Amino acid sequence: MAIALAVTPAWGADAGAVLAKGTTIVTVNIGGGINMDAPFKATDVSFINGGARFGYLPFDPLGPGILRGSVEVGLEPFVQLYLEPAHVSQEGIKAVGRYHFISNAPIVPYVELATGVMHSNLKIREIRSRHAFSLEAGTGLSYLLTPTLAVTAGYRFQHFSNADAEDPNTGINSNIGHIGLLFLFR
Repeated sequence: MAIALAVTPAWGADAGAVLAKGTTIVTVNIGGGINMDAPFKATDVSFINGGARFGYLPFDPLGPGILRGSVEVGLEPFVQLYLEPAHVSQEGIKAVGRYHFISNAPIVPYVELATGVMHSNLKIREIRSRHAFSLEAGTGLSYLLTPTLAVTAGYRFQHFSNADAEDPNTGINSNIGHIGLLFLFR
């Protein structure tokens, strides 16, 4: 009950002020995913993942009306633990760009792009190299609980492969869902 009273929704929050130039954002995420190519031609792959994103808002909010938003750039170290086909891991770091649509605070939709490098113990017929690259695109919602705290949930499409550095290189395409907490610092 004390937490509910201490964390009052930011109904009157000006997201332009909360997500203003110079804001640092730390996000902690957990999630999971499945290979979207299976069962057609690919190995069944499922995983859980987690990580943190360290972001920064380098610009003043931009755009008109409902498109008004803040640009976030950041780095996202992560760990992905495979449940199928074997209990192995994948670790890496991604560069992330996110655009927060700020006109409907306290609800803040976003779109994002990410690319990264990773080390993996996953050995499947589509990719057998220890090093791989990822490309991701996603969307989601953040809900501002206070001017310094938000909950977030989203979806990402993930493609990872070894960029033809080794054979085979069919790559894996996955659907990922994630939830987390977003901390804002000025």
